Amino acid sequence: MSNVDLSKLSYAELVELSKELERQIAGKRDEELKVLVDGFAKKVQAAGFTVDEALDALQPYASPPKRKGASAGGAAPALYRDPANAANTWSGRGRVARWLADYESQGRRRQEFKI
Repeated sequence: MSNVDLSKLSYAELVELSKELERQIAGKRDEELKVLVDGFAKKVQAAGFTVDEALDALQPYASPPKRKGASAGGAAPALYRDPANAANTWSGRGRVARWLADYESQGRRRQEFKI
């Protein structure tokens, strides 16, 4: 590894060096990943399995997809519950649950159903 005295480079030179370094890193990453994948595929096939079988077996090790937006934090906890059917709940977010709107149209108060 060469020793470059970074303190002697200008800002523009450092930015350009950084961009080139990122390109080099991305290229090496792709190369090394391809070598690993090729070796994995050969080992799987030599063991008598298909690549699809191996991919299925790897599913427990895969990261869940990253979620974006407001729902990234998961489902909001239920704040209201239907006394006639405990499976009917509402978090208090978004449109009012139909079962709760029905009770309210009958003159009942939302607070009655608070958990």
